[in-house]
Amino acid sequence: MDLRRGKENGLWTKGLRFLCTASAFLILPVYVVARILFKIAIVRDNEISFFKHPAVRYLMDGIGAKIDAIKNNRPEEQAESGKGFACFRQEIEAGKAWFLSQNKERITVTSYDGLKLAAYYLPAEGDSDRVMILMHGYRNDGFGDFSGLAEFYHSMGYHLLVPHQRSHGKSEGTYICYGVKERYDLKQWAEYAVSRFEGKCSVFLSGISMGGATVLMAADLELPTQVKGIIADCAFTSPWDTFSHVMKMDYHLPRFPFLYAADYVCRNRAGFRFKECSTISCMKRNKIPVLFIHGGSDTFVPTEMTYKNYEACAAPKEILIVDQAAHGTSNLVEPEVYRSTVINFMEKWTDGN
Repeated sequence: MDLRRGKENGLWTKGLRFLCTASAFLILPVYVVARILFKIAIVRDNEISFFKHPAVRYLMDGIGAKIDAIKNNRPEEQAESGKGFACFRQEIEAGKAWFLSQNKERITVTSYDGLKLAAYYLPAEGDSDRVMILMHGYRNDGFGDFSGLAEFYHSMGYHLLVPHQRSHGKSEGTYICYGVKERYDLKQWAEYAVSRFEGKCSVFLSGISMGGATVLMAADLELPTQVKGIIADCAFTSPWDTFSHVMKMDYHLPRFPFLYAADYVCRNRAGFRFKECSTISCMKRNKIPVLFIHGGSDTFVPTEMTYKNYEACAAPKEILIVDQAAHGTSNLVEPEVYRSTVINFMEKWTDGN
């Protein structure tokens, strides 16, 4: 009897070892890919030092070409549909040069979680009580994303506050949070603008791409009453939605198990979840007027996401779709239509009108 039990225990032990080994071979590649996705998408300095470990390098060599494709084909390097930034390099460089040549003031604030955040403030030339806060997109800055708009807004009498989003430019931070934490930073910038004018101002929040998602997510917070309107250009609906789209279109990876694993890594390292905040949910509770803008040929953030945000918005709303524009280029493809639509929107909701 004891001999039989010993053999049975031995078989169970071998079976358990086999299952553990098989699980390791299944889980480890998923974890490696999840770490790559996290590093590429979230980490400011995205050198993948984790993979210098010999054991991990051995595993990566086995994964091979797929991993190299993920590392080398980042979203901003994908071919665009419609008229993308490459069609407007001269205009973009001229817009950047104009802003950088201005006599602007550098401002810093401390975020709710202890980061030193930086922004540039460019006052209007004459007396004005109108302020625009310009929130840039992923791995960009306000000089680039708003290169086709900053000089125009300034000429229309607006004070410009142009923050570097956390983990970008002169602002501190290790992790890019896709609006989930940046919305609180934007609230601080709005409060700063209001305090600078002692409450006697009209503030408009404008964002492009991730900046667009940031301004929509911030609408769900208790913003100052001086915030009169929001302009959201090519905003995504949530980090989860945009990652799902990019993984399918650019990396040909399924959401399960890779995105779920990356979400787990992000929660533990960056302190937020990909589904933690949705612009659609925020819009359902929103009371601030919104102008939604999107390129009709945007393949990076599908135009459908702006339609969903628009449909969900409970506040007064308008929408502009620029058919030939790719991601973030609506203001460059149709500058006159874009500018007149935005100015009319802001004039409509500015105090005194």
